Amino acid sequence: MSIYKKSNFLGGSWVKGSEVQSGIKAKLVSETNPVKSQFKDNKGNDKTQDVAKIRFQGVDEVKNISLNRATLEGLIDAFGEDSKNWMDKTLTAITEKVVVGGKRVTAVYLVPEGFELKEDADGYMHVLNPNNSNAGRDDAGFARSQEEINPADIPF
Repeated sequence: MSIYKKSNFLGGSWVKGSEVQSGIKAKLVSETNPVKSQFKDNKGNDKTQDVAKIRFQGVDEVKNISLNRATLEGLIDAFGEDSKNWMDKTLTAITEKVVVGGKRVTAVYLVPEGFELKEDADGYMHVLNPNNSNAGRDDAGFARSQEEINPADIPF
């Protein structure tokens, strides 16, 4: 069982995707921390979410934001795995309507300068660096499997 320190980290309000103007600039002003989520996994265990403090251009209030997987992967690709290195970097907030738990909500993706938000063939969003070499990638820039699968090996 994970134990989380009680701190002022989550003090303040949360970003509401529906209130974010797509294309606005933003900066993370804290490290990203795992925080217990309101959701549970299929075994009934608490899930966690990766939360940071963010400031949007022209807005004085610093807010909490839960970073989605596409944003995390883009930040790691751009600045490395240590979230200290993500702070004070200029990011562009891009919003998209998505369905979560049967409910339509507005997701916020944070895109580093020079990166793009792209949808893959399966409908998943990714924050990608278009300047990376395409070796080992498909036409859209997504990583291809390094192993070929032999249809005879599939058990059905």
